[in-house]
Amino acid sequence: MSVIVGLLLCPFLNAQQADPQPKSIVPRLVNFSGKARDEQGKPLTGIISISFAIYKDQFEDNPLWMETQNATVDAEGNYTVQLGATDPDGLPPDLFSAAEARWLGVRVNGAGEQSRVLLLSVPYALKAADAQTLGGLPPSAFLLAAPTVPANTISSSNATPQFAPAATTPVTTSGGTTNALAKYDAGSDIVSSQVFDTGTNVGIGTSTPGSKLEVAGAATIRGPLVLATTSSATGTAGKVSQPQKFNASSFNSSTSTAITQTFQWQAEPTGNNTATPSAALSLLFGSGGAAPAETGLSISNKGIIRFATGQTFPAGTGSGTVSSVGLSAPATDFSVSGSPVTSKGTLNLQWLVPPTDQNVANAIVKRDAFGNFNAATISATIGMNSAQFSATNSNPVNFFLSPVVGVNNSSGDVEGIGVAGVSDAQRGAGVFGRNNGGGPAVLGETGTGTSGQGVRGESFATENSANGFGPDGVDGISNSPLGSGVAAMNTTNGDGLFAQSNGGFAAFFLGDVDVDGNLSKAGGSFKIDHPLDPANKYLFHSFVESPDMMNVYNGNVVTDAQGRAVVQMPDWFEALNRDFRYQLTTIGQFAQAMVSSKMANNSFTIQTDKPNVEVSWQVTGIRHDAWAEANRIPVEQMKAGKERGLYLHPELFGAPAEKSIVASRHPISAEVKKGDLRARPTTSRGQR
Repeated sequence: MSVIVGLLLCPFLNAQQADPQPKSIVPRLVNFSGKARDEQGKPLTGIISISFAIYKDQFEDNPLWMETQNATVDAEGNYTVQLGATDPDGLPPDLFSAAEARWLGVRVNGAGEQSRVLLLSVPYALKAADAQTLGGLPPSAFLLAAPTVPANTISSSNATPQFAPAATTPVTTSGGTTNALAKYDAGSDIVSSQVFDTGTNVGIGTSTPGSKLEVAGAATIRGPLVLATTSSATGTAGKVSQPQKFNASSFNSSTSTAITQTFQWQAEPTGNNTATPSAALSLLFGSGGAAPAETGLSISNKGIIRFATGQTFPAGTGSGTVSSVGLSAPATDFSVSGSPVTSKGTLNLQWLVPPTDQNVANAIVKRDAFGNFNAATISATIGMNSAQFSATNSNPVNFFLSPVVGVNNSSGDVEGIGVAGVSDAQRGAGVFGRNNGGGPAVLGETGTGTSGQGVRGESFATENSANGFGPDGVDGISNSPLGSGVAAMNTTNGDGLFAQSNGGFAAFFLGDVDVDGNLSKAGGSFKIDHPLDPANKYLFHSFVESPDMMNVYNGNVVTDAQGRAVVQMPDWFEALNRDFRYQLTTIGQFAQAMVSSKMANNSFTIQTDKPNVEVSWQVTGIRHDAWAEANRIPVEQMKAGKERGLYLHPELFGAPAEKSIVASRHPISAEVKKGDLRARPTTSRGQR
């Protein structure tokens, strides 16, 4: 909470009255205006509880005065109260009597006390009310009673006339007790009360108080008893409340002394500097002069009790009489007889179907000597935070000793499933694998047959998932800079990765692509948003092709006064290229230009027949770096034996899709091309 404060002197606070006629008592109240905000800085509204306290020092723990009021706050969080309004007498008259500073602390809705505010001179005007008293007593307390004059006494004309005071009350200040506060008794005399002020401490019922306030006797409090925080919390530390202590005294036979035993309750912060700060009520204990320490017993803000370590709950030691003992069990599994027993007898419990490790209807599972059991079907339903099925295998080699094994005994051209997992959750998984040892979380492996797939993913969905992925056959994600979202490799001369689309992109890359090897293609281009209409058009340019590994370089240069210009190439130029070809074009005027010296030391020279001629030049070179020398691209090449009679694009030559070279390597590609995929296996629920 935040509070913005302002203090205004009540216009009737002046105790020095110019009018000698009797007036009403000056109210000892101070106007106070503030603004209340919550922890997010938003203004509070409605009726809120605000506690005010005035201190001697900025960081003093014990207030000189405090009260709690319910204030009405407007829509902007503004409120105005009168300090002292909860007491009929208002603020204490001696609160500002000393020539000392006073600090105001404010708490809103029981929150921590805000930074204290130094009070300025206006509230100290309350001291002016003391001008009507002498030592806190009215002037009438010091008037002498008028002497009694006999009725038959005749005054001399020269005698001083005596006037009896009007409506005075006889009082006396004799017989007072040191440090005792004065009070009026039934006879209107000032006598000692049972309240004592030693100048340091105040006692009620005791003349020797040992603390700031000591009460000898019972006390009834008709209002909140607030044990405030020691100070306001910060981002680095929360603050506890003032403690409530209970003292006991026990005698130590070893030291022959009485030892004070102190129990202490105090509120302690929890979750400090988090989005959900709170507190707990904790019990502390200390013996003798030791500071009370945590016992381990505490109560959370939900009323949950946390017991100390070692807490036990012993059974009762009393005696009683049992008149009846009964037994009940589920009738679907047991038969019960002999219940209840009221005097003596036997209770009998019998299985309807004995437990077994075999596949027996209505039998409770009993594992055999090896921990196994047989069952036709095991079904489980997933909870919010629980797994359907959990098991552990410690055998590092034999997968048939795995906790879950699925076997499909179908053979030939029949599809079946060894293990099936189904999930209906948008973010769930039908099958989930985790490996904490560095190996694969899910491993797919074909058997010893001639065909099969280690892992296969297929999607029949038509919309994007809640996790942001499309209806993909396989999604791969890596959260490591050393990993790949999907890794593909082939240990023989087959394809490391095969991708096909019947109309869309066979592969879509969003980002840079690095190909460390030859890239063969039927054609190529760049594709960008059209510079003149980027929202509605694309712009394409075809690649420049060559039968050689040719690099092209160009630029412009201006010859000097002798018609000469040297074109300097990068220092790696001749290490990368050979067999240079040149083209020169003059710009802006007719002139002759030639290459006067060929490429040498990564530069060549241009000569024109006129001075200061701008020349546009182009140089090509054939790569001869180590990789290029080892991987020359053949211009013509015979198709391999199994590819002969087949086509990269059979449809262009009127051949069927089966004549595709791709189909010879990946037969399913022809089915994809024709849109004639075979039926897929189904789950136990008849769903794909």
